[in-house]
Amino acid sequence: MINYKLEKFTMEDYEFVYELKMNAYIVYVEENWGKWNDEVQRDLFKKFIAINKDNISIIYLDDTKIGFYQDFELEDGSYEIGNICIAPEHQGKGIGTKILEDALTNNSDKDIHLQFFKQNKVGKLYERLGFVLSGETEYHYQMTKYAKNKGLK
Repeated sequence: MINYKLEKFTMEDYEFVYELKMNAYIVYVEENWGKWNDEVQRDLFKKFIAINKDNISIIYLDDTKIGFYQDFELEDGSYEIGNICIAPEHQGKGIGTKILEDALTNNSDKDIHLQFFKQNKVGKLYERLGFVLSGETEYHYQMTKYAKNKGLK
């Protein structure tokens, strides 16, 4: 059994989250927009934190920070999962899947949305968990898991 805990983001977590996000997304950023520019990415990250800091949690395994999770409720009452980033040395152990499953259980009465880079193979996991393709942008696939008795069947 995976025993993780989520604790609210504080500004002391800023560099930890930046490093995780960079490591998770650098390959996609470089494939889509060219070489990683740390100055540009730090400016974008600063804006991301300003908007999202209240919706970010730090993922702990025992007493060790291993990742971050971002979620929020949308104006229409649906729920969005923005990020689940796990440090590379803790990936492949089912932690991200467990966090996702818990989010689905805790929000089963809501439509749940997420998006991911088209190059990321995580879509198979989302399909297995009941998400369906609901849109796409130039760089992302968007998926939704519809609330029971609502949306697609």
